[in-house]
Amino acid sequence: MQVRIHRGTKEIGGNCIELSSSGKSILLDLGMPLTIANQDDARLPDIPGLKDGDNPDLLGIIISHPHQDHYGLIPKVHPAVPIYIGKAAHAILEASAYFSPFGLTLESVTHYHHLRKFNIGPFKITSYLNDHSAYDAYSLLIEADGKSLFYTGDFRTHGRKQGVFKQLLEGGPKNVDVLLMEGTNIGRDLNADKPVTEDELEKDIESVSKNTKGIVLSWFSGQNIDRFVTFYKAAKRTGRIMIVDLYIAHILDAIDNPSIPSPKKSDLRVFLPSRMRSKIIREKSFDLVSPYYDKRIYPEEIKDNASDYLMTFRPVMCTDLEKADCLSDASLIYSMWTGYLSQGKDDIRDWCKAHSINFEICHTSGHSDLLGMQQLAEALSPKLLVPIHSFKPELYDQYFSNVGQKEDGQWWEV
Repeated sequence: MQVRIHRGTKEIGGNCIELSSSGKSILLDLGMPLTIANQDDARLPDIPGLKDGDNPDLLGIIISHPHQDHYGLIPKVHPAVPIYIGKAAHAILEASAYFSPFGLTLESVTHYHHLRKFNIGPFKITSYLNDHSAYDAYSLLIEADGKSLFYTGDFRTHGRKQGVFKQLLEGGPKNVDVLLMEGTNIGRDLNADKPVTEDELEKDIESVSKNTKGIVLSWFSGQNIDRFVTFYKAAKRTGRIMIVDLYIAHILDAIDNPSIPSPKKSDLRVFLPSRMRSKIIREKSFDLVSPYYDKRIYPEEIKDNASDYLMTFRPVMCTDLEKADCLSDASLIYSMWTGYLSQGKDDIRDWCKAHSINFEICHTSGHSDLLGMQQLAEALSPKLLVPIHSFKPELYDQYFSNVGQKEDGQWWEV
């Protein structure tokens, strides 16, 4: 089995790994590079068949999880190329397609599942569900030619799926030939305290909510289902009703998980922001709204009962909330990477200050700390550990054994 990392040996994002055996090849992820300012300028790696679909030896692309830096170049791929992805991850991308540029409609799709082995030509694959900020994220074990390669994808150990990480440590593969180890947090403050868990974050959000007299606004990624659950549980613990927008409502219903609240079956309410409403009217997409007629909430109801609600928020909703006159004694909880705050022309903190809104940051990383990475490396006992998804691959030697750094575009033998 041969390997070529097209992108990711020296950066976070844009992952793409090509595996070759018996003249056949597969790709692990095909992500959009985060370092490209204009995504239209991003190019496919030089792999025959990706663009024109005219290569029977290219057997497919396995997407590890629904984050754009792992799937974002798929729209440039010929639709004849087979795509393999988790069922719920696929549902999230499909449900997002109408509402977000990060959504995606796929053709020629096969779903894979936790711990179910499947074959693609000469490759035997086992998928391991991950604890990650992306829902339905996986690590992948690839076996061919008597060799094994384990690709971590993106993972953490402090989310709502800590149990699957422990399961991997105890029952996962041993003595793999190659471990492709993501290292998003390598080079950051590895001496910092243990990362905040989602359960701890829930308590922090609960505290903010208890100390807020008015409405609580929550800004987090609509596809971060763990974080939605964290806010929902905090809302329940403080006697608030959670309001989601139509976009999140569709995502929650698309994943169809009975353990996660559905707008159709729970106490969730659904708000339709004016910009989204205009798009639906313009395009006559009323079927997107009709399932939630009974759950709709309108500005006047929010204004009259602001202290009863915890509401999902995005900057495009600022005008809606101002017109609703519901911001008295409010708090806004920001729950994403803080680097986003200084990007773009406007800083949401200025808007909060202008409206006397209490601004709080309650967030935790979607990636593992050093201890979790070391635990996984020890459990898998790789003969070779290759850095990927890191801006500091040269630091791996300080923390791991058997490290072999590779170059983008370089073929090597497992």
